Amino acid sequence: MGAEREERLYRFDPLDRSGVFLGLGVVQCALLGGGLVMAVAAITAGVPLAVAAPPALAGAAASFARIGGYAAWEWIPLGTSWLLMRFGRGPRWFARLPLIVGDGGGTSPPLPPCLADLDIVEVPWRGGLQLGAVRDRQLHTLTALVPATGPEFVTQPRTDQERLLAGWADVLTQFAPEGSPVTYLGWSDLARQSGLRQHVDWLDSTERGAPNDAALDSYHQLLEGAVTQASSHEVLLFVTVARDRLGRRAHIDDPEGALARALCSTVETLLRGLRNAGLGGGEPMSPPDLRRLLRTRIDPFSARPRVTKGRLVERLGLVAPGAEGPMALETAWRHAHLDGAWHRTYWVVGFPRLPQHPGWLEPFLASAGLCRALTVFFQPVSAHQSRRRIERDLVKLESDAQTKEDKGRRVDARHRRATQALLDREQELVAGYPEMGHHALVCVSAPDLDQLEGDCEIIEQLAREAGIELKVIDARQDLAWAASLPFGLAPRHLVA
Repeated sequence: MGAEREERLYRFDPLDRSGVFLGLGVVQCALLGGGLVMAVAAITAGVPLAVAAPPALAGAAASFARIGGYAAWEWIPLGTSWLLMRFGRGPRWFARLPLIVGDGGGTSPPLPPCLADLDIVEVPWRGGLQLGAVRDRQLHTLTALVPATGPEFVTQPRTDQERLLAGWADVLTQFAPEGSPVTYLGWSDLARQSGLRQHVDWLDSTERGAPNDAALDSYHQLLEGAVTQASSHEVLLFVTVARDRLGRRAHIDDPEGALARALCSTVETLLRGLRNAGLGGGEPMSPPDLRRLLRTRIDPFSARPRVTKGRLVERLGLVAPGAEGPMALETAWRHAHLDGAWHRTYWVVGFPRLPQHPGWLEPFLASAGLCRALTVFFQPVSAHQSRRRIERDLVKLESDAQTKEDKGRRVDARHRRATQALLDREQELVAGYPEMGHHALVCVSAPDLDQLEGDCEIIEQLAREAGIELKVIDARQDLAWAASLPFGLAPRHLVA
């Protein structure tokens, strides 16, 4: 009698929150140290204690007090970001009129500051076709997008789910070797209501011919129960290559051509890896597809599906070159308003602490009929950098633990778990499994501000049920929304 198969579980490493000294971060150490230095200097100069003590007390209060859900010292970068937005980028932006679209002159479309360095270009592709790419003129990167397809993951047996996850891990591994031009690889899922209410309208119309009353009533009951929960999902894979990672391939005489060739080669590798893993990838998106994608992400509600002869058809068709950008942008503390849609973007700051089964994310992805985009970035880390980081973090944690023991403080469970996670990662690296840095953004969209508040409450509840910790990216919502696009922008804007 064979042994019963042990089901595989998946765990997430905790974020490193050990700080640089006794669990304190750099800013906290600077505030405490600066306050103490000022107090000691004042006392040495003969200043009374009542006058010399406030700097030290202020430094301690700024390091440990909490205001409005944030540590007091965190208001320093938040306030800086808010001032840059108010007086730098500006809280409001409007496209200049008249717009000249489709002129063929290569004129960049009017884009807000958060997208100002981006444009959509054509890259020669196989068979004489043109591959669409998002070019970042400041960072000299190109990003290509591939529609993702595959078997229904949730309905697969547990063994097939594990096989598909292992296949996706193999795809990621291909882009981790030294010398790879890939800076970021990831996926983005846009979920929104699928338009079942339009099916109800079609049932009441005369397009379908003579009705069957019994079947009509039954189908009405079915659709009315599912209309608020049904969602459609558009999943895209994206890969970003950078010129500064090409090395000798970045020929001085044709750096743009070298970068374009590296992008095409990378996309070919991605498609081949997906096929080998049992996953599916469509043809890379063309420039018109990218323009349509940007318009959809700006205002997901302007492209609601309609029914024509019983088929769901998108209202948004081709988008003319130069017309893909927003007409207006208004940024507030906790949301961004672009054209007819309101957006709020979260950073995923924590994943489940306990090991999870392969389909653990499905309840959150379902989204209960809401409009939200989940974008996950993977950053390949070379083996050399990974080893150095592991050694540095282990030395820091061991030194911190020793300091705490010497001062009579206990080493808590979070510290021990972080140390064990580093040791496990070191063993995986020795076994040949490369490291992948990752972070995720969730952007919730709604047609008005009141609905946005309600939808965000639902998303936050779904996240808590899934063991995900979300944090609103306050004071930087325009940059956060741009980072949630599958265009490789998040590391540039440092939204974390």
